[in-house]
Amino acid sequence: MKERISEIAGSDMYNHVVSFPEQIESAVNTEIPDVQKANKICICGMGASAMAGDIISDFSDGFSNVLITVVRGIEFPKWVDECTTVIMISYSGETKETLEAYKDALKRKCTIICITSGGTLAALCEKNGNTLFRMPRGLISRGTLGYMIGYLGVILEKMGLCGFKDVIIGIVEKLKILRDSIINNDDNIAMQMAKTLFGKVPVIYSLYNMRSAAMRWKSQINENSKMIAFCGTIPEFNHNEIVGWTEDLVSERFTPVILYDDNATEMLKYMTDTSLAMLMDRGLEVCLFYVEGIAVLEKCLRCILLGDFVSLYLAFLGKADPTENEAVVEIQDQIEED
Repeated sequence: MKERISEIAGSDMYNHVVSFPEQIESAVNTEIPDVQKANKICICGMGASAMAGDIISDFSDGFSNVLITVVRGIEFPKWVDECTTVIMISYSGETKETLEAYKDALKRKCTIICITSGGTLAALCEKNGNTLFRMPRGLISRGTLGYMIGYLGVILEKMGLCGFKDVIIGIVEKLKILRDSIINNDDNIAMQMAKTLFGKVPVIYSLYNMRSAAMRWKSQINENSKMIAFCGTIPEFNHNEIVGWTEDLVSERFTPVILYDDNATEMLKYMTDTSLAMLMDRGLEVCLFYVEGIAVLEKCLRCILLGDFVSLYLAFLGKADPTENEAVVEIQDQIEED
């Protein structure tokens, strides 16, 4: 096991996961241009890019009166107009859906801000005089979530919508402690959870305000571990999925992962506890993680960092290369050909 972990520990994806706190730190300490305050904000991206939008949108909900919506796709809602600031995120600058959405944003005369490492998106941004934030080149798109979160946060702060930098600096230090506790301990919590989930289909649940963390777990297990995984939220779980878990015999092949917020309201904790009790009464093995932190942003980022490591350890156990992503490349090539 140690030999295999050592091999993967030198991979690009492992290095990206380890550098997650430093990515955020680097982005928030970058000098950025002034940006105008917006009446409405639409964040547009796919995969990790959209997820960064979800995380920052959830954070800003507690401070901002401005509507912030995340769009995964090529078409904007009707309300997106010249009074809307659209933030386009694509690490490569070549994401087809984002480039199509960029054209739509131009037609609607939106204020456009781009976050990318280069490519067509950067070229269009410079040609049309849009505000451009450049991420470092030569990285793996899904491994740059920290940069995306950092840039989005400081953009919203520049707009006067929320205080971000002072909050995130304290969180980054706690993320470094969590990261170090994992990489310096062979039998750490991420490895323990990976052993529980290996050979199963993980289904990750969180409260709604941390849904982006559950989504990140799912996508990283899909892409890094090469495994099927799903995600959902509580208390929505109690209105539908609980039936399948408790009555479908196929559920034995699946393992629920609960990102348990011990600082949630008493009502939400009661709902979560009731769900847990029903799952355990049916003899299902539940993988449980008690989330530390008071602020939603800290809890969300802690869960994301842990989940990224779990996906790497699952890759170790399954002898998968967490860096390669052939299926995603293949389907994007087919879309380009069509």
